[in-house]
Amino acid sequence: MRLSFAIVMLAMAAPAAWADTLRCKNSLISVGATQGFVAEKCGEPDSKATFSEPIRVVIPGGGSFENGSVSRDVWRYRRGGGFPAVLTFEGGVLKKLEFEK
Repeated sequence: MRLSFAIVMLAMAAPAAWADTLRCKNSLISVGATQGFVAEKCGEPDSKATFSEPIRVVIPGGGSFENGSVSRDVWRYRRGGGFPAVLTFEGGVLKKLEFEK
């Protein structure tokens, strides 16, 4: 009974793990990969965009002020037969991996 439960739990967890990875040739790309590693394994993306957003600090009592900015690079890969992959990098490190429908 315990073995059956363990197998069911593993089977349920596996799709969630696959959803957070992108296969490029013989490599799996996941959050934490560097831009250099992704470019080496997947090639150049079909499109690239860079966004800069201010970092706001909230002061107790209701005020706020801008304290620098964060730059995000968004790469998009169209995959043959699969949903397009959208990769978001901060500081050269993959922070988010999504698949468009």
